[in-house]
Amino acid sequence: MAEQARAGRGLSLSLRVKIILAFCTLSALVSLALAMSTYLILDRNLFRELRSRVRDLTDIGGLALDRDALGRLAARAAEGLSEEEMAEIESGEDFRRISDALNRIRGVEPQLVRFIYTFLPTADPNMALFLVDGDVLLLGSTRPNGELIEDDGVSHFGSEFDVSEFPVARQAIAEKRNLVESEYTYDEDFRVNSVSGYAPLLAEDGSTLLAVLGLDMVNTDVRAVLNRTTLLSLAIAAVALVLAVGTAIGMGTVFTRGIISLDRVMRSFDEQNLEVRAKVRTRDEIGRLSLSFNQMATMIQRYSEQTRATLAAYGRFVPHEFLHFLEKKSITEVKLGDQVLKEMTVLFSDIRSFTTLSESMSPQETFNFLNSYLNRIGPEIRAHGGFIDKYIGDAIMALFPQKPDDAVRAAVAMRTKLQEYNRDRVSWGKATIHVGIAINTGKLMMGTLGEQERMDGSVISDAVNLASRLEGLSRLYGETILITGPTLSLLEGRRDFHTRFIDRVRVRGRKEAVLIYEVYDWEPAERIALRQSLKADWSEALNLYYGREFVPAFRLLRGLREKEPQDRVAELYLRRAAALIRRGIPKGWEGVEVIDLK
Repeated sequence: MAEQARAGRGLSLSLRVKIILAFCTLSALVSLALAMSTYLILDRNLFRELRSRVRDLTDIGGLALDRDALGRLAARAAEGLSEEEMAEIESGEDFRRISDALNRIRGVEPQLVRFIYTFLPTADPNMALFLVDGDVLLLGSTRPNGELIEDDGVSHFGSEFDVSEFPVARQAIAEKRNLVESEYTYDEDFRVNSVSGYAPLLAEDGSTLLAVLGLDMVNTDVRAVLNRTTLLSLAIAAVALVLAVGTAIGMGTVFTRGIISLDRVMRSFDEQNLEVRAKVRTRDEIGRLSLSFNQMATMIQRYSEQTRATLAAYGRFVPHEFLHFLEKKSITEVKLGDQVLKEMTVLFSDIRSFTTLSESMSPQETFNFLNSYLNRIGPEIRAHGGFIDKYIGDAIMALFPQKPDDAVRAAVAMRTKLQEYNRDRVSWGKATIHVGIAINTGKLMMGTLGEQERMDGSVISDAVNLASRLEGLSRLYGETILITGPTLSLLEGRRDFHTRFIDRVRVRGRKEAVLIYEVYDWEPAERIALRQSLKADWSEALNLYYGREFVPAFRLLRGLREKEPQDRVAELYLRRAAALIRRGIPKGWEGVEVIDLK
């Protein structure tokens, strides 16, 4: 449930973050678009206003300048003067009169007009000569002796002016009309944008060009206004963004509440909580979706319950472990011929003289008896990691996929449970029953046999056949648990079990002899202790027997039987030793008993 809650919170956060991001992004884009639009519109309008100011000042300047003084200065500029003569002119009345007029024009916009000057076109259309620069006298750039300063940064009378870089100035000269630049020019020295205007100054006749008035106006005011506008736009954008976040959180909560609730229900349903249902709070699409989910969930729950019941019923006939090893999720996926090779331990169990026992019972009593017996034995197999492959009448075939120890412990538990069952049968006035158990380990081929309309799960291998044969042999050795040599060698907890070697036999269908061992942990504690005390004598007796020293083996076996009269194996070896003493050793005798029993 904690993981489900965290998953629900994760979804909630995800949806709300998406909505917040959507609103914030939209708000930011709109604010940015508005700010950029405002900036561009204002920049363009301010630029138009700046151009208009430049045009107005050049128009005013063109009317304010003394034409006679300009004419005299223009005439002197073309004479090729020396520096002393230029300095004398700049200190003259005409120069001062024009300079004062220029600075009065600058005084209209003192913060914006950076340069104001007049220049004279020459025969070379790319070259002109400066007449009066408004900064010459203003900055005091001449010395008392009249010597000019070369690097004073102002344009002195008669200095050359390259107009090739100023197409608007050339156009104004050519067309003899006032013109203003249509774009900003960036001044790298002062790091400002400026707009230049040019006004041709004509003589009284209206056609003779005396000089050209030039005026450079910077965009200082424009930048200040634009900076304030930018800051205001950013403030508005920030406020809009805050409002967008608040609105997004509120709307995200409202919009996602139903979806989040439905998602949590669906996650819980996906975790097999099939009884969970969504709450229908609204009649909109979310409400209708919740209602549809509830109807679907009811159908799935009903179908799931039916399916589980069906699969559980199938599991009583086909072990779930069988499907697992075939890598099938359901009995419906099993096909004829599916098979897998695995190493497992096989356990066979069979009731002795069941045919005789069942003759005294009606069919119903027989079924009741078997079910009563199997209800006690079956759980012990599952409790020790095994599963029942099939019931063969009164016999059980069980498989243990993990390790042989599980099968041996299950057999001991089955024996213990059988002793309890026999005590109950005695109290009911019933005869006790005897069971043989045999265990073997090996490679098994597990798969499906039959035909398309009728198939069955089955296990086929020599290891299975050998376990079945040994279970049939167990009647020769008394009521005990038989395991093969390979199984004994694979036991991880071999020292935890009480075992002894009992025979070397060759069964029907096999050419090789197999070693058989007995597990007697199910016996009463005193009998286990007795057998353990006789274990050394038992090993010596068998060594003598297989060493063909049958007389001393016979004597030792007889002593063992006297100490443990119930030992059917000691009695069996006594008979064998007596027969060999009496008849002699057959040719090719190796101590292997050939037993032709099923």
